[in-house]
Amino acid sequence: MGKFTEYFKSAIKQIIGNGYRTLMTMLGIVIGIAAVIAVVALGNGMSTFVKSQLNDIAGNYGQISIDPKKTSERLTREDMNTLEEMLPDIKGVSPNLTAYGKVSGRKGTFSCTISGGTEALQYSLSNSVVKGSYFTRQQVDSGQRVCVMLIDDAKQIFGTEDAVGREMDITCYGKTATYTVVGLRDHMNEMYTFLMEGQDYYAQIEVPYTALCADFDYDSEYFYQLVLFDEQDSLTASMDKAKEILTNTHNLRGNGALSAYSMADFADQLNQILGYASSFLLLVSVISLIVGGIGVMNIMLVSVTERTREIGIRKSIGASTGAIMTQFLAEAAILTLLGGIVGIILGIIAAYVICTLIGFDVIITPTSILGAAAFSVLIGLFFGIYPARKAAKMKPIDALRL
Repeated sequence: MGKFTEYFKSAIKQIIGNGYRTLMTMLGIVIGIAAVIAVVALGNGMSTFVKSQLNDIAGNYGQISIDPKKTSERLTREDMNTLEEMLPDIKGVSPNLTAYGKVSGRKGTFSCTISGGTEALQYSLSNSVVKGSYFTRQQVDSGQRVCVMLIDDAKQIFGTEDAVGREMDITCYGKTATYTVVGLRDHMNEMYTFLMEGQDYYAQIEVPYTALCADFDYDSEYFYQLVLFDEQDSLTASMDKAKEILTNTHNLRGNGALSAYSMADFADQLNQILGYASSFLLLVSVISLIVGGIGVMNIMLVSVTERTREIGIRKSIGASTGAIMTQFLAEAAILTLLGGIVGIILGIIAAYVICTLIGFDVIITPTSILGAAAFSVLIGLFFGIYPARKAAKMKPIDALRL
């Protein structure tokens, strides 16, 4: 233990004695470690933000689709009834019908996306109905011309958020029908606003699929896609059961005509993409650390050259090869550790500044801090091996002669 204390004191003495050179050497390590901490924090914050925003934009649902190229079978209204009977714990099932047209109100005529479904369509978005109510099963069955929209769209179309009970004309595929607003959804979140920024304005209108089919010549009995709504924890199990039920009902086993996809799958893919992006940025940061390590090696070689006579004296009075090597390795490790500590502090500050400006939560784990500190020491040891070995292998007589 005493030897290591001496090595530590000697290393600190050398580092302090060459202050300017030490700072220049540490700079690469500081930048590298700071970049690693900031990138990891930014990646964690981005992943958490995207996941939470995605959950806020879309409800928890899965889609079951039938491929018309592989089978003449179609999903039907009876299939929805069957799923609701055999899966009593699910929130509901709906066809996934989408049309594009125009909507006209007191403030003018605007482009719109029309989503047709059952009363279960209310779970397709996480922002709940804050004014009025969603259309009911009875209104779906009777094909009533009622609709639900975003409160932002109501203000755009009618000039007011008090739009429940107001009528508007929807034009689609050359036909026009008058619908009554029965409910307004809450404002969408920041990510939705960001994604829609710069795009052409489209109002989001939700109507009973029976009304959509009757008014705009959709086939109300056959669908290519059904949407299943359930709680997040049970969605995967419900999707598996639903797919099995429909596979047996339509005798589609083995031909791959029926497929299932959930928002969780999309979230996983998005997280994977974000992971790749974070890994690339982390790789760039690691490269800067390696460059810093090369700088440490160069300075250590200079130090060996400057202290050749000291090495010769120590070896001539009995210092072992291992002792000389350990001394220089300790010096390199302490040098990079100090750089790592400064880098961690600057990295945390940078992470807070960047994440705050962007709007992400700052997520810095103890593991990332300890890992960065350990990695900085390893960089010092790795790039300090060659200078340390060079010093340790010097012959006393040759060292004293220089």
